[in-house]
Amino acid sequence: MRKMNLFVFLLIAVLLFSGCSKKQPTTLDNSGSTNGTVGEEVVKESEKEGEISLTDFFLPDGSNAHYQGDGNEFAELDIEVARPFEDYVVIHENNGGSLVRYIYKIEPDKVSILEKKTVELVDDFPTQEELDEMKATGIYLKKPIEKGAVFDTWTVIETDTTLDTPYKKFDHVFVIEMKTDEFTNRKYFAEGIGEIKREAIMHLEDGDFPVTSTIQTIDE
Repeated sequence: MRKMNLFVFLLIAVLLFSGCSKKQPTTLDNSGSTNGTVGEEVVKESEKEGEISLTDFFLPDGSNAHYQGDGNEFAELDIEVARPFEDYVVIHENNGGSLVRYIYKIEPDKVSILEKKTVELVDDFPTQEELDEMKATGIYLKKPIEKGAVFDTWTVIETDTTLDTPYKKFDHVFVIEMKTDEFTNRKYFAEGIGEIKREAIMHLEDGDFPVTSTIQTIDE
């Protein structure tokens, strides 16, 4: 039974930290970028409300980051961030097994998930027209970011905690959690970077089995 539970968990962890081909160096092609920034309207809305802009939870255009992995061979991550068009963020994530492209749209009160897709190349970007036609498949973040707030299957469980990472110690970290009887997933966010840690924990009869990805280096 434990082997079956562990297999299911590893499958979930692979989906969370993503899936399957040798890690290759990649280079973003931002030739389609307009100004390398996102949404003046989003920023103005945030400033008007006196709140942190949701744009602050992504690294700048052209950034690269490495995440130390523990508990699973697919937990080690390399990501590349592009902001090719206003209000859109494209992240390519390489876990040593597969290259996964995430596309997000930043709106005044939320960040919508437009795509999570395994791709072969980093420089194969959708056009702005294609992005504009995409429908949201979920919510990545949503205001208000306050303890107890719920969106999709996630709940904000902490809003001002401290986290030590191989990169540095972070203050004012907020944490979101997805929880069932069998597993718990958490994401830790810091202003100016975004995700600084992912945690997937399977609850087994003889104890918990954790898999983590934690920020280690950033190259902007």
